[in-house]
Amino acid sequence: MNNILFISWFGLNTLLLIFVMHELYLLVSALMRNKKPKKFIDSNKPLPIITVQLPVYNEKYVILRLLESAAKLNYPNDKLEIQILDDSTDETTEIIRDFIQNQGAGHVFKHVRRSDRFGFKAGALAYGLKDAKGEFVAIFDADFVIDPDFLRKVVPYFEDDSVGVVQTKWLHLNEPYSLLTRAQAIMLNTHFSIEQLGRSSAHGFINFNGTAGVWRRVCIDDAGGWQADTLTEDLDLSYRAQIKKWRFEYLFDVGSPAELPVTFEAYRTQQHRWSKGTAECVRKNWGLLWHSNVPLKAKILGSFHLLNSSVYLLIIPLVLFSPIIYLIMQNKLITVPYHNQLASIGVITSSLLIFIFFVGNLLGQRHKAQNIVWFIPSIFFFFAMTSGIALYMVIGVLEGYLKKQSDFVRTPKFGESKELVKKVKTGYDFKKELSLRFFEALFLGYGLFILYLGVLDLNGMMIVYASIITVGYSLAVLFPKKTFRVK
Repeated sequence: MNNILFISWFGLNTLLLIFVMHELYLLVSALMRNKKPKKFIDSNKPLPIITVQLPVYNEKYVILRLLESAAKLNYPNDKLEIQILDDSTDETTEIIRDFIQNQGAGHVFKHVRRSDRFGFKAGALAYGLKDAKGEFVAIFDADFVIDPDFLRKVVPYFEDDSVGVVQTKWLHLNEPYSLLTRAQAIMLNTHFSIEQLGRSSAHGFINFNGTAGVWRRVCIDDAGGWQADTLTEDLDLSYRAQIKKWRFEYLFDVGSPAELPVTFEAYRTQQHRWSKGTAECVRKNWGLLWHSNVPLKAKILGSFHLLNSSVYLLIIPLVLFSPIIYLIMQNKLITVPYHNQLASIGVITSSLLIFIFFVGNLLGQRHKAQNIVWFIPSIFFFFAMTSGIALYMVIGVLEGYLKKQSDFVRTPKFGESKELVKKVKTGYDFKKELSLRFFEALFLGYGLFILYLGVLDLNGMMIVYASIITVGYSLAVLFPKKTFRVK
């Protein structure tokens, strides 16, 4: 039985290592990239009309910040249309109306309301397109602050008629706020500095990230338009467009700042939606990808991309099995040949992951060297958070594959740090997709037990591993709404 358990554990680690090696390939591709030359608007050509879409739903704490930044866009008013796609049911709507009235900006801002929230964000974007005037469509979520020169930086890359999307890198308004936000920044910096940059450099599929990017209108239409049958409408349309041979440009050197979720519960809600939506996109787009006539390398990289969230199906059994494997090996209860050497696969995988995250954050934060000091506590907190959300992610992935429908559950945003804790406690609530507290409590107890055994045996590996589990599920069970402010 011990041998079977060890072989199963080794098999799971091998699958995880394959995924990590794919990430390493993307890292090498990112480092070897040919830097894109900056492009500028040709003053001899007329500027295109651009529609900026701002989909919002109950964003009373951040909507004014978004609107004020949109009003500062450095682009001629006669070539600009800003649609506020407002599905709100709270005072957000009144804030929008007051802003437009006070600014006298009704000629640029269009306040778009629907009779219902059908299709959620995808439905709102599609609804706005019916009356959109723009040849190009820029999209920003409510938690972003738009750079005044954003459109002028992005539009020149559409000179090539085959370019359907230009995506920019996310920056973080509140990264230093807490270990939780710093840990999220590590994940996102790695995504934008390695995954997006690496796939783009390797001529693989990348994805529009739902915000901070611009679409060519005819590309949206040609790919079938916004569809609401997945929770990640951005990933879905991205694949349909690239299968149609539209090119996506990724601008690593153009940043768009946004707000990171400040509580574990908000982060978990966001990640659950992303994991479920990605699994839905696997079901919807896998066959389209492999039956298309895109290059084989693009199909392989695209497959890894689509399976990103499915990696969590490996995490839960590894969380459960790894401490047990350490114990039975310590007590010499395994007879598998070379088991000591084979067991090093876990250390290799973890070390490669830490290396990838470190380099990704060096690339993403090259002008903020002081953030490197925070890397060790932040990466520990990231692994703990990853452990703590694993149950939610697994449920999300399984629901996505099993076609279980659910609402688009928004990620709460609270704006500037002033009175933030009060906002979290007394502000709007948000729908929870499901409650797994009983099972999370079991994992917390398991982590504490393994921590006790590790301390008893002075086993450093077990202590670190158990600490990650314990901290992760403490966040889930005991501190889901705590902000963990770093002062």
